[in-house]
Amino acid sequence: MKVRKLNHKTIPATDKNRAYRFWRDVFDLPQVGQQDERRLAVDHEELTFVEGPVEKDFELLVRDHESSLQQHLKNNFVPVLEREERFSNKVALTVEDSEGNRIVIEGNLD
Repeated sequence: MKVRKLNHKTIPATDKNRAYRFWRDVFDLPQVGQQDERRLAVDHEELTFVEGPVEKDFELLVRDHESSLQQHLKNNFVPVLEREERFSNKVALTVEDSEGNRIVIEGNLD
């Protein structure tokens, strides 16, 4: 997945290690810092995993097209909860992360 932007850089998590793995593996986010550190970045800004209640308003902008997004999510066993077509040939797919946070992924229509 080719992530461009994320509206919030603080991710609530009951299990920070599980959340880190989800965001790294499912959204293909790069690890930053030392090899033994568990830090991820989006658009040159680090993500922080904190304890707290789930959030429902994450928006993740990606460069990918819908067919590759759908296949990538399927390969990672992440169900799409909602699909919405948006203006300018965009599509929004709503998913939940391992902690129950709701994320709208906006990509390109095929």
